[in-house]
Amino acid sequence: MDIEKILRKHRKKVTPERSLLFAWMEKKHLFTSASLESDFKDIGRASIFRTLKLFTELWVLRRVNLWESGESYEIECCKKHHHEHMKCMGCGDVLSFQSSSICDRIFSEAKKLGFHIDEHSLSILWKCKSCIS
Repeated sequence: MDIEKILRKHRKKVTPERSLLFAWMEKKHLFTSASLESDFKDIGRASIFRTLKLFTELWVLRRVNLWESGESYEIECCKKHHHEHMKCMGCGDVLSFQSSSICDRIFSEAKKLGFHIDEHSLSILWKCKSCIS
């Protein structure tokens, strides 16, 4: 994904900070604002939050709610690679999975109710094999 091209397309400034943060984000599966703040102490907290907000509004990022660990983010690479998350209640491990049947059902139910879904996020709490025993 070319972040500079996306920013220019939406008439947003291409800054060294935005480019740097995006390069870091691309290497992660899930990350939090706290992890960004920790790794980029020289970039102000407000700049980090403004960048997260902007990238989310431009559909570069999507928010993922993993309960007590708070809001996480991931790169929104494209709709065809959409996936869901399961978080172990014991060890906190997060598993990603794809299920077209779950997505189809969600969109079908929304259509029946007269809604159009632009984006969805499904997170499931579970216990992994290690934490069950």
